[in-house]
Amino acid sequence: MKRYTVKLADDFEQAEVGRIEESPWDYVKPPRTEFRAIRGEDALFIQLKCYEEDPVARVGCRHGHVCNDSCMEFFFSPCADCSLGYFNFEVNSNPTYLFDYGPDSGDGRFHIDADEELNVKAERGEDETGKYWQITASFPFEFIKRYAPGADFSHGAVIRANVYKCGKTEQPEHYASWSPVGTPGPNFHMPEFFGEFVLE
Repeated sequence: MKRYTVKLADDFEQAEVGRIEESPWDYVKPPRTEFRAIRGEDALFIQLKCYEEDPVARVGCRHGHVCNDSCMEFFFSPCADCSLGYFNFEVNSNPTYLFDYGPDSGDGRFHIDADEELNVKAERGEDETGKYWQITASFPFEFIKRYAPGADFSHGAVIRANVYKCGKTEQPEHYASWSPVGTPGPNFHMPEFFGEFVLE
């Protein structure tokens, strides 16, 4: 099982770089995608970064099918038992997001509107390796506990999580994950394949 250390820090530059490069299915190679995660005293922060010059971003409706656009996604369960529920945060470069919580990928899940809490920000840039788009978001601990009262964010606690890149419409179809997903075809709603985010 993959593990990622979420450092207690105030800057993403202090964080480990996670690579979203597991892509066992028969689709084109996804664009280079990576993430960083840090924690503060009262929130978890995620930075998602994809090296695409012109990402597809057609969906502009909250909780729309942003996974059809060029999309980066962060799925996590703040409890040790993923069957109690997990969050899925999916976002395009607009940024338009979908944010759900529930115990499975079916009717048990529901949308969450959380603009103030998530504080989603998009950025475009270029470095020595190419042009990219980047998303940052925050997940305050007290906000998460409204939905998952058993969440533990103490030092050494483990969050089960996976990070993904996908795209379907008006682009070469592609799928990739940080932690390997052992299914015959792409299916990100598989908490049994989540890796571990270990909190400092």
